[in-house]
Amino acid sequence: MGLRRVLRKQHFDLAHLPAFAGGVPGGMPYAVTVHDMAFMAEPRWFPFLKSLYYRLHFPKVAAGASVVIADSDFTVSEIKKYMGLSSTRVYLSAPENTASDAMFRKAFGIAGDYILSTSTIEPRKNIDALLEAWPQIRQVHPKMTLVVAGRWGWGKRKTKKALLNTPGGVRWIGSVREQLLSSAFSGAELLVYPSLYEGFGLPPLESAASGVPFVTGPAKTLQEVYGAVAAAISGRTSQSIVEAVLNALEKKYNPEDLRQFAGRFTCRGMAENTFQAYGEAFQ
Repeated sequence: MGLRRVLRKQHFDLAHLPAFAGGVPGGMPYAVTVHDMAFMAEPRWFPFLKSLYYRLHFPKVAAGASVVIADSDFTVSEIKKYMGLSSTRVYLSAPENTASDAMFRKAFGIAGDYILSTSTIEPRKNIDALLEAWPQIRQVHPKMTLVVAGRWGWGKRKTKKALLNTPGGVRWIGSVREQLLSSAFSGAELLVYPSLYEGFGLPPLESAASGVPFVTGPAKTLQEVYGAVAAAISGRTSQSIVEAVLNALEKKYNPEDLRQFAGRFTCRGMAENTFQAYGEAFQ
């Protein structure tokens, strides 16, 4: 509520809303980053009031922006489709991860090989299908653990129940701080990110920056950004996840190749492209 007052006092030329939080600055140009259009494309994936608020309010905020920034070419097309607005694509970035897995293993008592899946637990992340797939994966790899990292967002009660009670090597560790997450990436055999819809999808890039291979879901953005380097791409179903993960675990990977791929998405490059987008506000 104090955003407008602060901005007026400081006399900024441009405000940037890097994630929509409801309020917009008054009497000055602003940029807004649209991370995805899932709330328009698939409103059923969200709590009713949250979905309704975003669908009614966010298009007005975006339409009033001097600059609209999107995370991917797919999101650029979605913004045009659902809001009729042009936007500038700026890919996200992830720093190289050289952390040891020792901190993570000590914190959660994880021994042996594990697969990591990290995201907010919400319907579009397709965690239900991953949990359904896990017993078949573990039949082939009986000593493997599935580590699910991420806060509970929203969804069906059965999803939370399955996360808490699924037997056979599933550990839901909830939300963890950045250092622990980096440590978790470092020790993983594989990241599984079976998401159905994304604006960019940062975890696979964090995985590549750690030298760890990854399996992605069928989201179009994931194919745009990671299709050439993903170990496998699953479909929507649990059986497709089983097949993708088992195939990925049989392959050999060069960690440096993955780090080189991640190195194309630099923080500096993201900043420069964002700065160039700001220039559109003053043309």
